[in-house]
Amino acid sequence: MTNLYLKVNQDFKTFQSELKLLLQSDEMGIYKLYYFEDDKPRMIHRLFCKDETGVLYIGMTEGTLLDRVGNLQKALIINSKAELSKPTSSGHTQMGRKYYRIRKKINIDDLYIKVFPDSHPKQAETDAIENYVNEFAELPPLNGQYGSFEPKWHLFN
Repeated sequence: MTNLYLKVNQDFKTFQSELKLLLQSDEMGIYKLYYFEDDKPRMIHRLFCKDETGVLYIGMTEGTLLDRVGNLQKALIINSKAELSKPTSSGHTQMGRKYYRIRKKINIDDLYIKVFPDSHPKQAETDAIENYVNEFAELPPLNGQYGSFEPKWHLFN
């Protein structure tokens, strides 16, 4: 497994240290949440084919990736506890709520994040989501909407 994937279920300080090795402190960009099995991406059945990369979610930040991805890690860990009676709001609230619903099916130990610095994160997110849709005919499992920018419609011609 490449070290470009960050394991979600680890101490926050360790996670931040690993993230800082990949990023400049002020970098914007996109990030992807992955589902792994036996330390490699888990195949996910999609509408018309299989996603061999295990992408669960594609997100972006206009702030720093350090902050946004750190908040995502916190939200996932906090909402991974089986004994919770409702989701806990923390940082990346929507993803925390989405993960809370599936936490008993997808173990926190199987989640990894990868970051992709980009100076135009809205466009990069739109492109990444549209490329995913072009390949699999649907959004990633935990994405609820398409990107913010006008898609490149030629992908679907």
